[in-house]
Amino acid sequence: MDRAWSPDLSARARIRRRVSAAVLVLDDFTGRPITTADLSVTASETLARPVRKGDGYFLFLDSPAPTLEITARAWAYHPASVRVTLADLPPLRPVVKLRLTPNRNYSVPSRTTCLEGSAPPGTAVQVFCLNDPRPLRLLYDYGADGPEGGRLMQIYDPTGSDLEGRRFALLRKGETEAERFAVLDRLEEVEGGCLLAAPLTRDCKKAGATVLPIFTAEADQNGRYFLPLRDLAVKSYTCRVLWAPPGRSWREETLELEPGRVTRLDLSAG
Repeated sequence: MDRAWSPDLSARARIRRRVSAAVLVLDDFTGRPITTADLSVTASETLARPVRKGDGYFLFLDSPAPTLEITARAWAYHPASVRVTLADLPPLRPVVKLRLTPNRNYSVPSRTTCLEGSAPPGTAVQVFCLNDPRPLRLLYDYGADGPEGGRLMQIYDPTGSDLEGRRFALLRKGETEAERFAVLDRLEEVEGGCLLAAPLTRDCKKAGATVLPIFTAEADQNGRYFLPLRDLAVKSYTCRVLWAPPGRSWREETLELEPGRVTRLDLSAG
């Protein structure tokens, strides 16, 4: 027997969508959210576009993939990507902060210390200043087999800045080789608690350890890169420059930069 539809017989279905990741894209030069209309956020594991909210967040809903490679692009910035395991995000606050570094299309304030040059297209460039007068420190010893699967690091930042989505170089006491890492999220319930994107390769004592911010860029399709650095109260910037063309290993060199000037460094030969 056919049954006609009736509101008295039907059950009201409430469709609930789960936020797998909420992505906030920040201007790494100013620290503020990027609100330009040309900003795009994508994930290679899904064809569905995220929902862009008025507060600046991009919401990935009901992701079928357990891990997302999230990429953000905008005209005045170098693109940036981060790989996120969704199960590692707090279920009530699955926020991912992704920072974009300005490129040559950006209106950088005059007298900003910058590094620019040529490199094979797609080359990743990272720079950190060894003589940064405001380094970060570890609050406690770090254990690679510690809480959160070794992804918990407790960091003291004298500037009180937002560390989420940023990359850093860790220099252990008496060592010149830096280990680089990214901060995925803050753990508010832990003093100075930072959730790393991946655990470090080994333990680190807090005594004598130094944490330095890394500035990142990527060579565009024409083989050009541009990287503004934050102002430091030093007579010259002693920088470690690391670069890796696509599919090749990292190379590095130490360079002195004059404050307030643009220095050219050709990385094409590497």
